[in-house]
Amino acid sequence: MVTFVYEGSIIDAHTHPMLDPNESIVAAPHPPENYRSLVGGSRVIRAAALTIAFPNDLDRTRARNDSLLQLAVESSGFFYPVCSVHPADGGAALEEIDRVAKEGAAWLKLHPNTQQFDVADPVIVKVVKRATEHGLPVLFDAYSPWDANQPGKFVNLATAVPDARLILAHAHGPAFPQLLVYDIVRRYPWWRRNVWIDISVTGLLVAGGPFAEQFTWVMRKVGIDRVIFGSDYPLDHPLTAARAVADLGFTVAEQGAIFHDNAASLLHGK
Repeated sequence: MVTFVYEGSIIDAHTHPMLDPNESIVAAPHPPENYRSLVGGSRVIRAAALTIAFPNDLDRTRARNDSLLQLAVESSGFFYPVCSVHPADGGAALEEIDRVAKEGAAWLKLHPNTQQFDVADPVIVKVVKRATEHGLPVLFDAYSPWDANQPGKFVNLATAVPDARLILAHAHGPAFPQLLVYDIVRRYPWWRRNVWIDISVTGLLVAGGPFAEQFTWVMRKVGIDRVIFGSDYPLDHPLTAARAVADLGFTVAEQGAIFHDNAASLLHGK
């Protein structure tokens, strides 16, 4: 069992439990019960359950979202539902946001790479605005080696929807120094600090290496109150990912914010 200096609770804000055989992101099965067996007896008290919607297949999108909503009920809230829509579905996507918000969705998930959209597409503003109207944070995959301008596009999106709560998964990967833009813009009175950083994958990637100290420094410049833990299970073992974050040099108080408090504030009791 992994031992932490930090002794508080952990929320894993990025997992992909397999609820549909066609949804597996790795070859091996990884149903929700597998995740719970991995973290049994640990400090992990809740975990996000994510899905990613495909275009022009609304029945499948609704079915996937419904499976997450049901998982939240069946797990007595251990898993919280991070539903998805495809921006290309237009008005139907907005209607699905209305529906899942009413049914108990916690966050919304969008993935520029897998869903093949440009963060700068005006339709993304519409989707984020609708989610924001319902109080749903929007979790984006935010590492694209195919779009060097994506970090700036997220700043523009956060500015266009100032009441949104955007969560950028993977901290821009190896391009994590780009996150220093958030230290720059927060000097301006119009900036709302409405962007959070999910350090899944990248925290584990840099831990124990020459970039670890730089990564921790950048996160502090962004603001530890805007950093959240995620494992990206099943790609990474949740406790291995947590151990890596604990080894990055964050103080115990900082770990408390990263592992629990910041995600809890984004959940608002959901």
